[in-house]
Amino acid sequence: MPAFSKKLMAALAISTLSLLGACSATNGSSSNSSGSDNVRFGVSGPITGPSAEYGTYWREGFDLALQEINADGGINGVPLELVWEDSQSDPKQSVPIAQKFVADKTIVAELGDFSSPASMAASATYQQAGMVQFGFTNSAAGFTQGGDHMWSSILTQAYYQTKAAELVKQHSDKVSVVYLQSDWGKSSFDAFKQEAERIGLDIAYESAIQADSEDYRPVLIKARDAQPDAIVHIGYAPDGARVVRQLRELGWDKEFFGGQSTPQFIEAAGNAAEGTIISENLLIGNDSATVTQLYQKFRDAYGHDPSVFSVYAYDALRILAQAAERGGATREGVFRGLNEGGSFTSAQFGEFTFGEDRRPNNVPLLPLVVRNGAYEKLT
Repeated sequence: MPAFSKKLMAALAISTLSLLGACSATNGSSSNSSGSDNVRFGVSGPITGPSAEYGTYWREGFDLALQEINADGGINGVPLELVWEDSQSDPKQSVPIAQKFVADKTIVAELGDFSSPASMAASATYQQAGMVQFGFTNSAAGFTQGGDHMWSSILTQAYYQTKAAELVKQHSDKVSVVYLQSDWGKSSFDAFKQEAERIGLDIAYESAIQADSEDYRPVLIKARDAQPDAIVHIGYAPDGARVVRQLRELGWDKEFFGGQSTPQFIEAAGNAAEGTIISENLLIGNDSATVTQLYQKFRDAYGHDPSVFSVYAYDALRILAQAAERGGATREGVFRGLNEGGSFTSAQFGEFTFGEDRRPNNVPLLPLVVRNGAYEKLT
């Protein structure tokens, strides 16, 4: 059971919806009245449903950041509060949640949703209301193209996959690639393939896979038999764990690029994860001392290292709080703080600025490798 500090437990009281309460609610609702004197950010994300594990990761990052922000005086002396709604990362749920948030004049900004389709479905509602939608896990380029109130602290999938192909090329000349059968998976693979062709990385075999399949062996046998130097997986932690586990069962002992830097990937893949190089959701890093300090904070609070999605949530809340601190704790103020705020401080990036696409500008990427059952910097 996680070892929460007294300060962190106090912060949980500021977050308006406990995880247990959220799991028992259909949509998740705020326990506070609209007359709250706190600065309020809405959170639209998966508390239940197929993507609920990511909501759990968010919860850890948000709660840790919330504790720190309020311990430092909140937003210009006013406590910060989160109002959670459970979208299940479903566009059919994210739109009514957006309508609810914009109708509540005490909510000055929104964080989420988890998937780009869920976020983009709600973007028009936030844009029309003049509320910042901060999609910190939305790597689809189209998300921030939905309007000038759409901001993100994550890079585009095209950027990730370009860098992933370059990383793979440093280790291999010929690869087989499996990717998720979805719009996200196809666009990610297309970006990887385009860069592979540019840099001379030969793709000997390619195939889409279903996220919920339990048996990838027919595809993986073909990927193996194409005699590549490495096999690349573009997807998420659950399918990535099954892919690498089944590859090892098929006798694959060469390099594997894929999975995600989440605890679940290592737990689900077991010993098969050893040596995996994370080539999709590369953990972004700038100051190793800062990252080490952040990891220790998570260990102290929860008893384990953070998922990359916990780090995304932690950073997103702190960045949005900086914007509100600078521009004012209103919808217009948060937008002004982001738009005119200059540089921001990030545990991932160090000091950074937003580019014209309202995403971090010119930040480095840090590939990871699984060694001895843990993630570490690839050297």
